Amino acid sequence: MPIFKESRTVVRAVEAHLVSEIDSTIPLFSYFKRLIWLPTKFLKMGISEKTKGASIWAFLSFAFLMLGAWFINNFGIARTEAANIVMLAAMIIPMFLVTFAMPSIYGDSGIGQNTITFVVQHLQARGFSSAKDIELLQKSVKLFEDRARSRVNVLKWLVGLLWAAFMYTFSKGFEQSMSSPAELMNYAFMSAGLFMFVIAAYLCVWGYDAALDKLFLAIEFGCNDLSHIIKAAPNVG
Repeated sequence: MPIFKESRTVVRAVEAHLVSEIDSTIPLFSYFKRLIWLPTKFLKMGISEKTKGASIWAFLSFAFLMLGAWFINNFGIARTEAANIVMLAAMIIPMFLVTFAMPSIYGDSGIGQNTITFVVQHLQARGFSSAKDIELLQKSVKLFEDRARSRVNVLKWLVGLLWAAFMYTFSKGFEQSMSSPAELMNYAFMSAGLFMFVIAAYLCVWGYDAALDKLFLAIEFGCNDLSHIIKAAPNVG
C-alpha cells in the first residue's frame, strides 16, 4: 500500500484507540461515526488532559494555603505584614511549581505504554519491518499534523477576535446601560452569557490542541519504539 494510505490508516487507528473506540469495517458507518461521534470524545480527551494541570494547581494551592494558615497561627504573626507575605507566597508558589514543572511530568501528554504498544503492534501488523519505511511514514504523518496545526492556529485567531469583540462590546454597552437598574441587570445577564460562550470556545480550541498533541506524539513514540526494536534485532543470515 502507498505510504500516504498507510499514514492515513495509522492516524485513523490511533485516533480510535485514544478514544477507546473500534473503527468500523463498514465505510459509510465509519464515516458518519468519525463525523458525528468521535470528535466529541476526542475533544473531551484533550480537555481532560489539559485540566490535569489545573487540578494539580488547585490541590497545591489548597495545601499551601493550609500550610500558610498553620504557620501564621503557630508563630503568632496574625494581622501583621509578615502574615500577608506568607499568604501571598502560599498563592504564588503553587502557580510557580505548576508553570515550571519538570518536563518528565507533562512531556508525554499523558500517553501510556499501552498506547505505544498499540502503535507498535499496529505497524508490525501492517508490515513495517525496516527503519527506512518507518522514517517515510513519520514524514508523511508529519504532513497530517501540519495540516491539523494550521487549523488550530486559525481557531486560536478566531477565539482571540471573539475575546476582543466581547471586551469592546462590554465596555461600550456598560456605558449605555447605566440609565436604569433594569437595563443594567439585562446587560449583566447578556454579558455573562457572551463571556461563557467565549470561554467555551477557548476551552474547545485548548482541548483540541491537547488532543492533537496526544495523537501525534503517540504515533511518534510508537514509530521510535519500533525503529529501536528493528535495529536491536539480530541480523539473520
